[in-house]
Amino acid sequence: MKKVSVIIPCYYAKKWLPQCFLSLANQTIGTDSLELIFIDDASRDKGETWELLLMFERAYPDSVIVIRLEENKRQGGARNEGLSYATGEYIAFVDADDWVKPQLFEEAYRRAKETDADLLQFDFCLYTDQTGEFKRRTAMEDAFYEIGSEEERRKFLLSEKITYGCWNKLYKRTLVQKAGVRFAEHVVYEEPLFVYPLLFYGERFAVISDTLYVYRQNEAGTMWQNMQQADTLFDHAKVQQMVWQFMKGTEFFHTFYEEIKLYFLHTCFYETLYFARLRNMKISMEQYRQLEEMALKEVLDPGQSAYETLIPQQMKLYRLAQNGMGEEELASYMDQLPTGLEKSGYGDFII
Repeated sequence: MKKVSVIIPCYYAKKWLPQCFLSLANQTIGTDSLELIFIDDASRDKGETWELLLMFERAYPDSVIVIRLEENKRQGGARNEGLSYATGEYIAFVDADDWVKPQLFEEAYRRAKETDADLLQFDFCLYTDQTGEFKRRTAMEDAFYEIGSEEERRKFLLSEKITYGCWNKLYKRTLVQKAGVRFAEHVVYEEPLFVYPLLFYGERFAVISDTLYVYRQNEAGTMWQNMQQADTLFDHAKVQQMVWQFMKGTEFFHTFYEEIKLYFLHTCFYETLYFARLRNMKISMEQYRQLEEMALKEVLDPGQSAYETLIPQQMKLYRLAQNGMGEEELASYMDQLPTGLEKSGYGDFII
C-alpha cells in the first residue's frame, strides 16, 4: 500500500502542470510512497493537457495514474473520480496550478503517524506573479485535538481550527470511507461538502505550523473568475445547502443541531452576502429572496441561537429575514458588512 494518494484535478492545465508535477516527483518521501492520480477534466485544449499527463505516466509508471473524463465535472467531480482510484493509507489533494514544498508528504505523513491523526492540516503560503511567495496574515499554530465527548466536539467545532478547504490536509482513507463523503459536482466552492462532515466522524485532528503548500492566486484561473460572477457566487450557498442535507442524514444532526445550524446559516446565508459585498457585487432583491428562501426553508428558528452573543452581525440578518427584510433594509445591511479579508465573527479565513 502506498503511504499517500495524491489527487490532482486538471483543466486547461498545461501552463502550470510541469511545476506542479516536479514538486510532486521531487518529494523527499520518494515517489515509491506516493500514488499520484491526475484527472483531465475534459480539457478542450486539443489534447495538450492529456499528452502532458501521459508523459508523466510514462516517466513514473509505478506511481502515476492518469484519468480522462469525457464530461467536464469541475474540480469536485474530478476529485470524486480520483477518490474512486485511491488506495493509499492517506489521501491528499493538490490543484494543478499550485505546487508543494519538497518535504510536504514526508513531514505530514510522519506527524500524522506520530499522533494517529484522522486528519492533519498544514499551513500554506500564497503566490502571485507580481509578488512571488508571501505569508498569510494569520499563521497556523501546532495543535492536537482528541475528541472524547460531545462537549469536546462542540468546543472543537466552534474553534474552527480546521478550515474548509481540502488541499492543505492529509486524510486517513478509512475516515473518508467511513463518512462516505464526496465533493459537490458541476459547481464551484465544492469543498465543504467533503471536509465539514469529517469534523464529526474523526476523533483525532492535528494542525502543524509548517508551511508546506503554495497556493497560486491566479487571475487567469477559473476560481478567480468564478469569484467575480454573481451566478457562480450563489454556488457557495447551494453547496452549503448540500452540506445541511448531508448532515441531516447522519447520527450527529440532533445532538449537534445548534452547531450545524450555526455553520449552515453563516455559510449559506450571511457569508454569501459577505462575499458579494467583498467583491462589490450588487445583489438584487430577487437574488436576495432566493438566498433567503434557501436558508429559511431549512431552519425554522433562525432568530434563535445558543451562540447569538458570538454572532451579533449575523443574528441581525437572521432576524431581519424572519420579520420580512425590505429593500431599504437590505441595502442598509449590505453597507454595514465588512469589506476586508477578515474573520467576521464566525467563519473560515477567506483567501
